[in-house]
Amino acid sequence: MKIIPFLNQRYVQVKRLADEDVLPYGAFIYLNPFNYFYLRKSPDLLSVAHYRMDGIYLVTIMRIYLSKALGVARQSFDMTSLAPVIFDYCAKRQLKVFIAGGKPGHADVFINIMRGRFPGVEWVGHCDGYQSEGVIIDHVLESKADVALLGLGNIKQESVAGQLAQQKPEGRFFTCGAFISQTANSGAVDYYPSWINKYHLRWAYRFIKEPHVIKRVLKYYPSFLLFFCMDIIRR
Repeated sequence: MKIIPFLNQRYVQVKRLADEDVLPYGAFIYLNPFNYFYLRKSPDLLSVAHYRMDGIYLVTIMRIYLSKALGVARQSFDMTSLAPVIFDYCAKRQLKVFIAGGKPGHADVFINIMRGRFPGVEWVGHCDGYQSEGVIIDHVLESKADVALLGLGNIKQESVAGQLAQQKPEGRFFTCGAFISQTANSGAVDYYPSWINKYHLRWAYRFIKEPHVIKRVLKYYPSFLLFFCMDIIRR
């Protein structure tokens, strides 16, 4: 599958699908201006993936491009959006969950924190995000997890999610960016202060806490828009 058909056909509203108990199998990845250049060259991944967005920049662009009927909205895998939805979904359906991401020790801290908030979730294993893709995939498959949360950084997490979806078709594999490491470093369920969430300043908070994000925004956001428009015209 090519990138423009993928964008038109594979957008998902995860909460709605979970609430209706029709959440499909496969890889659930983010579309962002950085990984767009990888995704447009990865037809095998696109054939097993569903996507959503978590930043206002891309949400605004895709609201213009995609059908209004899709209800395009921010879907971030954190406690302000999808994390409670998916963990509650797993608890109610007794699905086994594997955590992969962060530095050594982060995943273990993450699970201990989440156990207090989601006591019904069955955590069946974890590993750090610094291991090779093959080792991480082996850990997930050996755990017999129904759901894996992958916080491995852009490109690596998309690649692993796609390979897992191909090797275990009846699984659900969510990329989550820095959610695992943020939670472990903060030592609390909620990474963002309440007033940051209230005024929708998560982007500014990340700029301060994670300054490398600024460089990525300046480098990839303008070039994404150019290539996105070119891909639409070629299509």
